[in-house]
Amino acid sequence: MVKKLIFVFFSILVSLFLVEIILQRLPHSTLKFYDNNIFGSALIPNQKEVFVSETSEYKNLVQVNSHGWPDIEHSYDKPDGIYRILILGDSFVENFQVPLEARFYRQLQNKLGSKYEIIAMARGNTGTAPQYLMLKNYGLKYKPDLVIHMFFEANDIKNNSPKMQNDPFLPYFTIDSGGGLVEIPRSNRIQKKLASIKEFLTNFRLIALLFSARRSIIEQNQSSRFGYPIDYHVYDKSYNEEYTKTWEATKKLILETKKMVENAGGKYVFVASPGNEQIQKDVQGKITQTYPKFSLSEIDFNKPGKILKEFCNQEAVDCYFMYPFFQEYLSLNPKARLYYFYDGHWNQTGTDVAAEFLYQNLKDYFKTK
Repeated sequence: MVKKLIFVFFSILVSLFLVEIILQRLPHSTLKFYDNNIFGSALIPNQKEVFVSETSEYKNLVQVNSHGWPDIEHSYDKPDGIYRILILGDSFVENFQVPLEARFYRQLQNKLGSKYEIIAMARGNTGTAPQYLMLKNYGLKYKPDLVIHMFFEANDIKNNSPKMQNDPFLPYFTIDSGGGLVEIPRSNRIQKKLASIKEFLTNFRLIALLFSARRSIIEQNQSSRFGYPIDYHVYDKSYNEEYTKTWEATKKLILETKKMVENAGGKYVFVASPGNEQIQKDVQGKITQTYPKFSLSEIDFNKPGKILKEFCNQEAVDCYFMYPFFQEYLSLNPKARLYYFYDGHWNQTGTDVAAEFLYQNLKDYFKTK
């Protein structure tokens, strides 16, 4: 009996080992991260690794500079006669979906020429709160003349809520009774029990897939509870209490980010970009088919934009919106696709349109040199 159990155990072990070898040979991301105690997970500096989308729709080589950002090298010292533009945001600013020189910020650099310097500072899966801290602790060291703050309408609000984001290791803010911003106490991943063991285990593809499956189950349970994924509730015509509260904290974060830039002698521009489901009709159809409770009569894909426009007008924030620009492009090119269908990020065409949007709409800022 004991021999049989030992045989079964080693058979399972060998099988798992063979599965791991096969998985390691399949395309997968090799980017490396570390726990940054200011804004969460950060890219390890000075690496050049492959990034593969979870949907396997694309893969690209990603170069990380010595400061830990997915861009070419930039010095904190600003050269004389150079107008510095820092672009702040999430995975849409990382723009891993296309090669480095084809990314929208590199295209903008080429359009503007050598008297300008474009710096991309971004981390995927972050909202306004981590970006505020990124700029405060790292971005202002570059002494930017202009900060373009990219806001992703589809999930930046969710990212700013500890309850909806469900990641205790990211920074979040709330508004106190006096109307001021207060950072919510958060967990430290490094201090979490068995954190180092878990981090080591994720080097194994099989374990990483199991963790990914666990996340998918949690997301599915959330969808069952709320009718459809929490991200899509940003388009609800009527918000629940958590979305309403998070919108107010987000507005305050935008104002504080603007104030911080201006106090440092720079100019601040806010740019809102739409999600895949806001633009591509076939994606909307897929969502309604998958989630029957996602009724087009009960949602408004332009709801985030309407809220932001009203806020920008009230608070005198210079804001620009990509939504109509993307829609106009599709009206002239009805067969075009601007996003990867499942991954939801810009493909090369969407990246090109984003670069053109910034160049055409922010010309007045570029002329202020």
